[in-house]
Amino acid sequence: FPVEVVSWLGFLCSYPYPTSRPPCSLVRDNLTSLPEKEIGIKINYDVFPAKWDDTMQKFSLWGQTSYSGIDILFADDLIGGMWGMNGWAEELSGLDAWTKNKDDVVDNINALNKAVNGVYRLFFFMGLEPFMYNKTMVPKPPTTWDELVSNGKSTTQADKGIWGWRPLGGEGHIFNTVLLMLNQAGADLAKLDDKATVQALKFMQDWVQTFKITPPSTVSEDNTTVEALAAAGKAAMWWTYEGGYNNALAIDKTVLTKDSLGIARWPKGPVADTALVHGWGFMLSKFSKNKDVSKEVLNWVTRPELIREITSAVNTVPPYKSLLKDKDIIAKLPFLTSGPGWEELIRGAKFREPIVNSPQVTQLWTMFENLGKYVISGQKTPEDAQTWVVNEYKTIKSGS
Repeated sequence: FPVEVVSWLGFLCSYPYPTSRPPCSLVRDNLTSLPEKEIGIKINYDVFPAKWDDTMQKFSLWGQTSYSGIDILFADDLIGGMWGMNGWAEELSGLDAWTKNKDDVVDNINALNKAVNGVYRLFFFMGLEPFMYNKTMVPKPPTTWDELVSNGKSTTQADKGIWGWRPLGGEGHIFNTVLLMLNQAGADLAKLDDKATVQALKFMQDWVQTFKITPPSTVSEDNTTVEALAAAGKAAMWWTYEGGYNNALAIDKTVLTKDSLGIARWPKGPVADTALVHGWGFMLSKFSKNKDVSKEVLNWVTRPELIREITSAVNTVPPYKSLLKDKDIIAKLPFLTSGPGWEELIRGAKFREPIVNSPQVTQLWTMFENLGKYVISGQKTPEDAQTWVVNEYKTIKSGS
């Protein structure tokens, strides 16, 4: 194709996730050159700041100042919520990229679109926060909170650094753990002023303070740390992201194998066994001066055949149901058929609501992060933590 249009298009990417070769490198190496060859559109590429806090601040500033230097944004849930809910992103339900593929996307994405009242992201992958366990220590996965605790007690050997339950709690991940427990307890996520909220917070604090199945260090352990500890046989049960499955198997001298690394639905709480999903996708800035050209790129980049190439190259899960049955993808991602299977694992799983469907994304993310730290560390009792979070929630919603 001749280069009919040369447009400044900012493709923004993040840190390596969830493999050693991040999606960014694929975008840089391939997607920056292929559009020019195939559809006559040149892409200029930029990258995220090194620290996530800096990334969020930069995206906030761009939105608040109506910055027009970026056309297409490569966005996770937090960026997606921030831009979609503040009116900084184009609604994309009229694009071929959506209309031609909407019947093929997984149900979780449709549920998210309903929650945010529109299509603001065109996903290239959708992942999961799955429950994992070492079958040599826990032959069968727990199905309830009580079984989680009993399995944790029977496998913990604190003097040897072996803990029955290692929830992901450090480096900006604990808000996921909080949301998981609140969902499973049936908490009112719009207010957090109910008994179920206290029940969820108490359960989390008891892991460390009462049941002694989780180490106090959990508040500083990120996904890389937890995966390494699991690979060393120092965790009977844990959670990390879907990419942590392959990561734990690839660590040098890992004690885990495909036969001993278990993956399951979350143990059911008082109300539900709801899991969390997450994902990355493409957004179009409302301030873009190159919207028509950008839409051409979005229609091109979201084709299932190209999404297949991208997800296969970086070992991420595609958002299309048809691709979840692809033999090559299944071969690279064995967790798709492990345990109860991917379809069952993501059944009913939610995105990070109420964070991603509110304009105050950054404030709410920070609020849930702090809530988790207060509870897990024992800095606040569950009741005091609830009082704090209810007041914080009201302040954030009022915009004061």
